[in-house]
Amino acid sequence: MKQKHIGLFGGSFDPIHLGHLNLALSILELRNLDEVWLCPTAFNPLKPQGCRASAEDRLEMIRLAIEDVPALKLVNIEIFKRGPSFTVDTLKQLSEIQKNEGRADRFSLIIGEDVARTFYQWLMPEEIIKYAQIFIGGRAGYFSDNEFLGSEPVVQALKLGKTEVRVMEISSTEIRSRIANYLYCGHLLPRKVLDYIIEHRLYC
Repeated sequence: MKQKHIGLFGGSFDPIHLGHLNLALSILELRNLDEVWLCPTAFNPLKPQGCRASAEDRLEMIRLAIEDVPALKLVNIEIFKRGPSFTVDTLKQLSEIQKNEGRADRFSLIIGEDVARTFYQWLMPEEIIKYAQIFIGGRAGYFSDNEFLGSEPVVQALKLGKTEVRVMEISSTEIRSRIANYLYCGHLLPRKVLDYIIEHRLYC
């Protein structure tokens, strides 16, 4: 059985948008990944305000966004957990599942340049880098040598993971605000996702 190199891309995805898809596919190509698994969180401890859409709605929006992209997969390992979602726990759980299934796929963690600056605040970042390489998608010329905080192993892992991609400046917060104000959003997220949002009256 061929060992796969899988990128794990977590987030609230409230809603998923073209910026998310661009980052996932750019890292997949530039880092020669076999697949990228999108892993929506139940509750991000660094975002105490929580999500606007339900877990079920966020899962369906992701499913619609990636259904025509074979290299992108949806995993619900975090979204129905009670309490905060911690990446280190997810990686340990995936490692255990792999062991039980007799697989040894390699996991890497995909994050954006903004998230990378707070990585040192995550639970047990030194443990995370033992389980997964970090790939950071950022615009060309944006990264500096002294921007990352944390222990030396963590900083080095972040530096090694810097990956220059074409960045799309889109935020889920902006989309929710535009929808609430009845502004056009077809240039920001997949058509199927926008149709779902309108049909189910999300973010209004």
